[in-house]
Amino acid sequence: MKNNWLVVANASRARVLEKQGTEGALVHVADLVHPESRQKGTDLGDDRPGRVDRIGAGLNSSAYPPHTDPRRREHERFAQEVAKLLSDGVAADRCGGLLLVASNPFLGELKSHLSEQATKAIVRTVPSDYTNLRESELEERLQL
Repeated sequence: MKNNWLVVANASRARVLEKQGTEGALVHVADLVHPESRQKGTDLGDDRPGRVDRIGAGLNSSAYPPHTDPRRREHERFAQEVAKLLSDGVAADRCGGLLLVASNPFLGELKSHLSEQATKAIVRTVPSDYTNLRESELEERLQL
């Protein structure tokens, strides 16, 4: 039987841990950091003026692409990176299930990027930011 992975994440950091047996310690599988998620939006944005995308055949037909907040875009990129790691782990049969502990709204972003197989492997979700807790505190809070 494969062990479940515990994923503790927020928009800038994610730890993937695995419990070895029922009485075993939590073992690190991966540790991901995305410092861009902590930067100011003005530091992430582009200084160039917006461009106009031509839509249609007419000379005066144009449309502006929708505005996306630079920090939101970085959160989305990190959610995709973490989701790929988890989806690959489930697909390679390295884990039996996923316990997702992530801050809101990052939990929703992360879940939206998981593969169908990884989504089915979710055992439990907890909408809290526990990224600063040690492994012993995680086990106590989550009753592992």
